[in-house]
Amino acid sequence: MSIGIVNFSLATILFAVPNTIMAGGITGMATMSYYLFDLNIGVGMFLFNFPLFLAAFIWYRDLFYKSVVSMVSASILVGILQQPLIRFGVENIVIGSVIGGLWMGIGLGLMGMANSSLGGGSMLGKMINLKYGFSFGLAVFLVDSSVFPLSFFLIGAKETLFSLLLAASSAFGITLVGRIHQALIKKKLILSPDLGSNPVTKERKYMNG
Repeated sequence: MSIGIVNFSLATILFAVPNTIMAGGITGMATMSYYLFDLNIGVGMFLFNFPLFLAAFIWYRDLFYKSVVSMVSASILVGILQQPLIRFGVENIVIGSVIGGLWMGIGLGLMGMANSSLGGGSMLGKMINLKYGFSFGLAVFLVDSSVFPLSFFLIGAKETLFSLLLAASSAFGITLVGRIHQALIKKKLILSPDLGSNPVTKERKYMNG
């Protein structure tokens, strides 16, 4: 889970912020607040997530307990690293949206594997996934995209377009991690019935001649 938080935080600071693009959802709202009002992104993430975590505490207690640590940790990490690292950011909006989005998605996917999220679109996407079995990656993309009509008027058309590309790349990263995880589980299930690979079984076979 901590690896996912670090990946997401670095991708946000190094790829999204230098190009005035955003991930969407609650994180996007926090990033937009930084662009418009110079509000620290970490502080914004915490404030905007509070109502959603209150709802999760009431209806999805397990998700709340697993996600609250991720959200607070990411808010603190982004808040602390924002100023020192932003000078090293990649100022290329195409690279920022594609690579940055993919990197974010991998981080979110790793947290999703642990049944946790950073809140915002990823938490709401996880709720939809748990309740309806809807694709986690697609659910996150749809929820996160809902913030972009607002950014179109407040930030700009070009930045909004590439923010959508970043969100799509992020959804792809989430889906990629999920499929790799599923493949590893399937491989483990296929291999586990193989008694020949079990050292205890081999020893029994040897003792029975």
